[in-house]
Amino acid sequence: MTIRWQIPTWSVVATGLLMNIVSALMTNFYIEGETQAANTLTQQQIRNDKLIALTWQQVEAIDRKREYLLTLLVVSESRGHIISEYLSRFIRDDIQSWIDEPVEEISQDALPIIMDKLVKVQSLQRDKINQLYIENLTLIDSHAIKAKNISMLKSLALFLQIIGLGLVLARDLNRRDYKS
Repeated sequence: MTIRWQIPTWSVVATGLLMNIVSALMTNFYIEGETQAANTLTQQQIRNDKLIALTWQQVEAIDRKREYLLTLLVVSESRGHIISEYLSRFIRDDIQSWIDEPVEEISQDALPIIMDKLVKVQSLQRDKINQLYIENLTLIDSHAIKAKNISMLKSLALFLQIIGLGLVLARDLNRRDYKS
């Protein structure tokens, strides 16, 4: 005579249903939250990329200002012309908008001071670009970790669903055992 352990069918079905419920809750709450957090990281990275592009355009614009100023002063000096007051004021206002300091005059004597200030502004912009780039690298790493966690959680949820479904279907197998 063999002793047969029998687990009540309703407990197997209940366990299967519980696994499916846990899987659904994981998917609905935790996995969705992690996915939203990963999307936030991606959006921040995109914003940083746009800011890097805009900042780089500013660096290039300052380069063009420096080249223009240098060319203007060299050409006016070689021809013996004085820069008109209107043009001088226009250039001073333009440069002041970049360096946030008053520019008294546009001349050969003032040129090294103006160039140094513009180079400092460019250096600050480049530092900003570097900082944003490093932040993006950190965001990429964080996103990769979140994506890995999301993948593992999705696999766990799928596993729970499959096992839960198998336990629910065990009820039907159990009925066949009784009929035999």
